[in-house]
Amino acid sequence: MAQSEKTITFLDGTVASLPVLRCLWSIEARGGTFVIRDGDGFRVEPPSCITPAEQTFLKAHRTEAGQLVRYAADDAHLRTEK
Repeated sequence: MAQSEKTITFLDGTVASLPVLRCLWSIEARGGTFVIRDGDGFRVEPPSCITPAEQTFLKAHRTEAGQLVRYAADDAHLRTEK
């Protein structure tokens, strides 16, 4: 990852590039969901929610995108106990 590329660091130390996050967010904003496959792969459902340019971009950033799709934030601090 280039030094000039913007990154986001999550509370657990996971670092992600902003362009990859934005791509995943754009797909979600259009109604796409990520289906995790065995290994480190994933697919977008429905396929119409991902553009050819996004497919190419995510293939180039396959490892990071897969890690982000699998990322599960600890959001326990957001819940109130009853």
